[in-house]
Parts: sequence; structure tokens; C-alpha cells
Amino acid sequence: MQLLAQHGYGNGDKIERGLEEGLLDGVIFGAKDINPEKLAATLKRIDVEYPDSVRLLDPQFYAAVIAAQPGARLGSLIGDGSHPYFEARRRRDLERNDQVSEDIFNVLNYQMNLPVTALISPNIVVRRSFDSIEGTIAKTFLRNAAVATSAEGDARPIYATLAVSATALSDKIELQNFLQEITEMENPPDGFYLLLEKTDSSIASSLTEPDVLSRWMLMTHTLKLNGFQVINGYTDALSPYLAAAGSDAAATGWYNTQKSFSLRKFEPVSDFARRPVQRYMSAALLKSIRYTELHDLRTRFPDVLNGLSFDECYDIEEGSAPDSLTNETLQNWQGINVMNMHAVDGDVYASLENYRGALDEAEEIYGRIQEYGLTMRDRSSAAHINAIREELDLFEELAEL
Repeated sequence: MQLLAQHGYGNGDKIERGLEEGLLDGVIFGAKDINPEKLAATLKRIDVEYPDSVRLLDPQFYAAVIAAQPGARLGSLIGDGSHPYFEARRRRDLERNDQVSEDIFNVLNYQMNLPVTALISPNIVVRRSFDSIEGTIAKTFLRNAAVATSAEGDARPIYATLAVSATALSDKIELQNFLQEITEMENPPDGFYLLLEKTDSSIASSLTEPDVLSRWMLMTHTLKLNGFQVINGYTDALSPYLAAAGSDAAATGWYNTQKSFSLRKFEPVSDFARRPVQRYMSAALLKSIRYTELHDLRTRFPDVLNGLSFDECYDIEEGSAPDSLTNETLQNWQGINVMNMHAVDGDVYASLENYRGALDEAEEIYGRIQEYGLTMRDRSSAAHINAIREELDLFEELAEL
């Protein structure tokens, strides 16, 4: 599975360093956080320097439904020097097929003039239920996604955005019916850009709520079985399990808002943002831990280290704090790549068995840490192990493997 950068605020040289180091296969730019001029120049430069890279633009049209809110944080989506396809939309506007078709055409036509390797068609987020007006609008966007490119004669693949909330996944029957409908479309896209929104007040680095990961994996698996390419966005430490389900690519960034998808990053600010705590992605633990926890563990439990090049950026003489946000990001990508290696291309069952084995090994390490008397914080603890085991079992049952 390919690993892509989920671009957002604060890029600097992170993406190009990731490409240079061979940690990334490409990038999905977020329109909000890069203006059109810089986007075109950056895409052109990456095209020249890394011609085999995946280069995509997430148009982030799903933010249009909250764009009219006073104080909405829309960056380069609105105002002078903004992306020209973006406008605020009310839900009732999008109940009209002609408006949906117009918005799709504008978004795709804009991308056709950029050196991207594929086009991403817009959509809204299904936040409550597939059996709703939102679900109907989303299907209208999906059915019309491929029409604009065929009319314009652009041969590049088109990925239709399919963005849903964890809440919308709660009804298994609705999900199965929705998947059946979109896999039987007459004029389907080449693939899907899947986004899973976490809608509560916090943006977590992993989703371990019951039934969520398993159904995200089911969506990926079902689309792959029906011949579609699948790119999963904002995956971070869940990338390996989506790889097991057959995902062709996954993406993650450096801040929490690029690791877990939520419309909240476009909504008005309600409180002050906290500086994120520096972390280390431990492939053996299948999770990231605080740098202070790494410092406490690394000498007595060296297997929490990945034993790779970016470990050097966490100098034990400096309290194991990473020497820069860029190198912390590169280490995170490096750790995820190691975790993704447990997935066996084209063999879902073998992949699941490999990850069950990796979870057992992680549990054994956590057991030794606990016996020694060290306590991990909630976000670094072993709570994910049983949660993910259960999700893998649920996915296997849902997919009837």
C-alpha cells in the first residue's frame, strides 16, 4: 500500500523531505491551506523532481455547507487569491441535480489544469445517516463524478470523495444498502477517496469506538472487490488495518487535524489550540507514545524502538525529545510504513492473521512494561490492542471471509 502525505497547515519542507527519504509515495494537497499560485508551483516542482509520485488535490468542497458560518476558517478556499470553484452552499442548493453537476464540473475543470496524477471529485459529508437527505445528495455527487471528465476527454483517473461520519456507520443495514447502490452505478468513477469523520469534541489519533474501524475496513474491502481503487485519507496509525482490507493508499500528516478527519477544523474557533505533545511512532507497540515515555522505556525495553534512521532524531541525551517537528513527522511516516508491511497484497485473510500476531507481540511488550511498574498515559496505553482485535473479528464477520 502506498503512503501519502495529508497536506495541511505548517508543511515547510516536510513533504519534499518525505519524498526524498523514500517514506512517501506522494501527497494529497488540502486546498484550504495552500493558495492557487503556490499549489501550481509546488505540484510542478514535485512533478519534475519526483515524476513517479502520486499528486492529488483534495478540493475540500465538503466545507461549503459550513462556509456561511461567521468566523468559519476557510483559508485559501475564499477571498482574494482563493480557489475559484469554492462557494458556500446550503443543503437545499445541493438537492438540485443541476447545482451538483455544476459544482462537480467546476471542481474537476480546475484540477484538469494542474499537474495532478488523478482528479478528486467533490462531495459533502454524510454526518447522520445514509438513509437521509445527506445520503441522497452524496449519491448524486457520486453518480455524476465521472461525467465531467468523460465530457472533457481527460484520461486521468477520477476518485469520488466519499466522506462519512462515525455516526453514519452505526446502522449496518443502511451501510450495506448504500455500498450496494454505489457499486452498481452505471457510470462509476475509477476509485474512491474515503474519509471517516470523527464528530465529537476531540480529534483523536486513532478511532477505537466499537464498530467503526471494522465498517471502515468493510467499505474499503467492498469497493476493492468491485474493482475500484481506494485511497483512505486521514488514517495515521489505522493505516495498517486499512491496508489489510485492500486499500491502495492511505494518507496522514503532522498535526492531529491531518491525522483524523473532522469538519471542525473549518468551523469557527471555540477555544485555544494546544501545542501538540511530541510523540514517537513505535511499530512494535502499533501506536505512538510520548517522547517522555520513550525516554523512560528505551533502555530497559529497546524493542519499543524501530531501529531505523529517524530514531537518531530522538537523542537520549536530550531527554528523547525529537530535534524538530519535521523529523518527528518523518519518524511517524517511517513507523507507519513498518506497520504497513504486515499487510499481504491481495490476501486479506493472511493480512488479518499477521496483524493479530503483531497485536499479540505488542501485548507482550506492554505486559513487561506493566510488570516493571511503568504506567503509560491513556493515549499511549494498551487499550487499543483489544479494541482493534475486536474490530478485526467484526470485519471478518461482516465481510464473510
